[in-house]
Amino acid sequence: MKRFFSLLIAACMLMLFSVPAAAAGPRPGAVRELYSVEGVYTDSVGNTTSYTFHVPLVAADTKAAAAINDEIREEFGELVESQLSSMEGGYSLWSWNVSWHAYWHGSQLFLLITADMEGGFTDYAAFGYDFDTGERVTNKDILREFGISEKEYLANLREKVQFMFEDMYKNLPEKDRKALGYDELLKKTLAWADMDQPMLIDGAGSVETIVKIASVAGAEWYYHLCTPFSYG
Repeated sequence: MKRFFSLLIAACMLMLFSVPAAAAGPRPGAVRELYSVEGVYTDSVGNTTSYTFHVPLVAADTKAAAAINDEIREEFGELVESQLSSMEGGYSLWSWNVSWHAYWHGSQLFLLITADMEGGFTDYAAFGYDFDTGERVTNKDILREFGISEKEYLANLREKVQFMFEDMYKNLPEKDRKALGYDELLKKTLAWADMDQPMLIDGAGSVETIVKIASVAGAEWYYHLCTPFSYG
């Protein structure tokens, strides 16, 4: 078993050079996968888990693409490596799914990557790359694309985030709100809604933002996708 997973890890490291493009769009071969691994695993105590690990990379030879790929490797490549090592050692998995979606807006490629973790936590990340300019697409670039000011964007984002927060906890009894710090959690959630939150343009031409919403239980916060604007 140990030899099998050692060979599996070695094979996965070659995916950057051997996996064909998996993203439909105007530029075939624009995305390659660092990892493309699926299967069913039973750990040493008898827990059986189906796992799917797909980690994308931008297939472009520029400094901006290299920087994006380094960030993806650090966050998601290392996560997959840790799970493969856990399987090699017979240990339980704490993540069983890493997947991605590619969206095109003209020459701009947007990658949305998600990872399902134990405890009901889902990690999200978004990356934008322009194949015409060879540069990363920033949040400010996205707003400039649609003629939206940062002030207008943030006002709409915070309005939507507040609605999401209130809707999430609408059934929380009033007597529990003070004990759990409902008002403080809402303030914290709104404070997190700033220009540093990752943004992308999805397949419908809408701006999506990865936001953090404070939690009354479990983790301090959870990621959610938020669409403050619809364009087109």
